[in-house]
Amino acid sequence: MRALVFDATPWRVGPAGAAARVHPLGALRWHPHLRLRDWPEPALPGPDWLRLRPRHAGICGSDLTQARLAASVDNPLAGLLSFPHVMGHEIVAQVEAAGAAAGEWAAGSWVVVDPWLGCLARGRQPLCAACAAGHPPLCAHAGRPGPAAGMGPGLHLGNVRGLPGGFGEVLVAHRSQCHRLPAGLDPAAAVLADPVAVACHAVERAGADLGPAAPIVVLGAGTVGLAVTAVWRQRAPERPVLVTAAWPHLAAAVRDLGATPIAPAPAAVVAAVGALTGARPVRPWRGHPWLIGGGAAVVVDTIGAATTMETALAAVRPRGRVVVVGVSRPARTETTLTYYKEVEVVGANGAGRLQTWPGQPWAFDAALDLLRTARPPLARWCTHAFPLERWADAFRAAARPQRSGAIKVVLTIPGEGRR
Repeated sequence: MRALVFDATPWRVGPAGAAARVHPLGALRWHPHLRLRDWPEPALPGPDWLRLRPRHAGICGSDLTQARLAASVDNPLAGLLSFPHVMGHEIVAQVEAAGAAAGEWAAGSWVVVDPWLGCLARGRQPLCAACAAGHPPLCAHAGRPGPAAGMGPGLHLGNVRGLPGGFGEVLVAHRSQCHRLPAGLDPAAAVLADPVAVACHAVERAGADLGPAAPIVVLGAGTVGLAVTAVWRQRAPERPVLVTAAWPHLAAAVRDLGATPIAPAPAAVVAAVGALTGARPVRPWRGHPWLIGGGAAVVVDTIGAATTMETALAAVRPRGRVVVVGVSRPARTETTLTYYKEVEVVGANGAGRLQTWPGQPWAFDAALDLLRTARPPLARWCTHAFPLERWADAFRAAARPQRSGAIKVVLTIPGEGRR
């Protein structure tokens, strides 16, 4: 099969890393570490697995960071990955074949794949505490080899040697990872299920008891930031949501959701939240202003940079909550306001079962339902689609949204059937 393979051997990563230091897109112009090449088709690891044909695969921010070699060399998650591997974890696929214990799946059925590899996919019993609670992203066995022949360590599809991700022509997935598309949902739009599921989990991590209707602030209007906004607007339409948007097309997408776009500069965020809540701005000797006596109930940071963390702490109210769902290169961060305001900072990793939602649905199923019913349709976020052969053009479009107008960039893999 043909697949986009990331190879971290030093003689490939070294030249690309040098190119990345010269230019932000250097590793996408000179990319010996990333090649579309022939790759062995995977066999079913067990009878409860399915063989799938990817049709739509989204480029996530983490994919872009990896391809550009923009992650820090001491990122602790590097110890849970294995190379070389076929990238891609936002996957819409069609069933080609199912193992004898995988359940009833008609050939050609459309599925969205939850990429996380928990105990069930790894064939481990009894389930660890995280998997038993319905959150495979925190599986205690992450980073351990799984049941597939030649499978190395990994967190989820797209970063595991021997278990291909969605940027290829064939993949295999455990039955627990496969979610059927609801009737009436365009498979091309279902590629958004992963970021919307992540958003559902992030909103749940924000907590339910937020008190009076102080605003929610979302830092970043990329796909996850827009998805967080859509989930908030669905679950608490009376609560104002402010979203930082760096480019006009992102601001327009925020307005479509009934939220308010604001400039991403820290002073602009503080001014907007202060005007809405009556909180008093404080100006230190150096640095950005911050709010005292009020602020946002929750700030969701979908970027995870030092500057956005400082902005979150400046804008959140005393004893408010900051939910971090993004990650960027580490840098010095001024965290004094964490203790002064008694801010609770929590992470939000992946998606699993939504413990506090009615019926406790899996986040992927809740995401698919939102994609099916949302008005205006969230499918308009899928702004760019490229065939797999043009993967480099796709990554460049995703890397420069200010020029391309991109929100979600998708790779398409040819195949039969489209509803």
